[in-house]
Amino acid sequence: MQSYFMRFFKNIAGIYLCAVCCLSYATMIDAVPDHVYLCEGDELSLDSKLPVALKMSDSRQSVMADIGHNTYETLKREQTGTACESLSEGEYTLDCCLFGIFPIKEVQLSVVDGKQLYVSGHVVGIYGASQGVLVLGSSPVEADDGSYQEPAEHVLFSGDYITAVNGEKIQKKEELIEAVNHFGSAPMILTLWRGSEQIDVSVSAVSAADGGYMLGLWVKDDMAGIGTLTYYDDQGNFGALGHGIGDGQTKDLLRLSNGRLYRARVVDIKKGKRGDPGEIQGIVYYGAKNRIGEVASNTKIGIYGKLDENFLSERNGQDMLYPLAYKQEIKQGQAFVLSDVSGTPQFYRIEIDDIDYSPADTNKGIHFHVVDENLLSLTGGIVQGLSGSPIVQDGKIIGAVTHVLVNDPTKGYGIFIENMVEH
Repeated sequence: MQSYFMRFFKNIAGIYLCAVCCLSYATMIDAVPDHVYLCEGDELSLDSKLPVALKMSDSRQSVMADIGHNTYETLKREQTGTACESLSEGEYTLDCCLFGIFPIKEVQLSVVDGKQLYVSGHVVGIYGASQGVLVLGSSPVEADDGSYQEPAEHVLFSGDYITAVNGEKIQKKEELIEAVNHFGSAPMILTLWRGSEQIDVSVSAVSAADGGYMLGLWVKDDMAGIGTLTYYDDQGNFGALGHGIGDGQTKDLLRLSNGRLYRARVVDIKKGKRGDPGEIQGIVYYGAKNRIGEVASNTKIGIYGKLDENFLSERNGQDMLYPLAYKQEIKQGQAFVLSDVSGTPQFYRIEIDDIDYSPADTNKGIHFHVVDENLLSLTGGIVQGLSGSPIVQDGKIIGAVTHVLVNDPTKGYGIFIENMVEH
């Protein structure tokens, strides 16, 4: 009997040890980034307590970072066995080895020229027209015979973009309404984008009780809102928001065209509280004289485009130029968020709690909480409209604010700036 219990406990201990090893392995894999950017001549400093080392895949070259003891050595390549020099600009593959012996993953290394960016933090108005008419949903229509019909059911879906009716291009919902009334109950061929595929569908409108013709669609053709300009370079190329602009109902990324940035002014702030993240309420000044830039693309990691020359001239000497920091340079602890939510640009202190090198959501690599009393008094923490506010640490731009924890508006997430600039 004693032998049986001994074997039982040994099995339990073995299972526990295997589980611990698997968890440790998974943690180790996630703790080391898949892709590392490094400025030529800089040090490779992956700050971790894990006992791993990075080595060039080519056995004639070696790169060691004794992460377990938090020592940082300049990334070097062995040339003759005695002379070493920094790696030149280019792409390399490193092997991440446990205890410097057992390979556990490959790390891609990009050695690049150092970049500098003007940090902004300005609240701006954002406008964009849809690339076609966006379908939000469909509903039954009361026909002129008193029945209820839903002509678009199973034909058009939320997230579709209608771009043409019977071969005639449309851009606005008014143009869609006009085309539907023109063709009446005759079958119409609608050209649309569904995801990345362009297709044609056939649908017939219903003669409605009010005398017109209807497809029973809920649609929109533009968007407008407030966000924060993150950075721009010396050519006026900008990045903002740190996440894409999605439709509030479909949750899909909006296909935008003719996008523009405008001057905006904060008029009120709905403070964030538990269960309600709050928001910036402002006025957007539309019109040519208040336009400050053009939006060229809407992506999952931000909106991008070019600022107007007049705006750049106006900002000359006012916005600070910061070196770009790559994710392995970021440390837990004090950092700052830059925003002009108060009316003038100010740095607000935050504490970085965690750095996720391989986040499931690219927009959530930096975990932080707000400690600055001025910002907490003003907004309650992170509110809608602060997305895109640059995060600065040790004199470098490291990321941008992207999300807030709904249950605690003092806590938020940020995207690594390297992800934004390498889009």
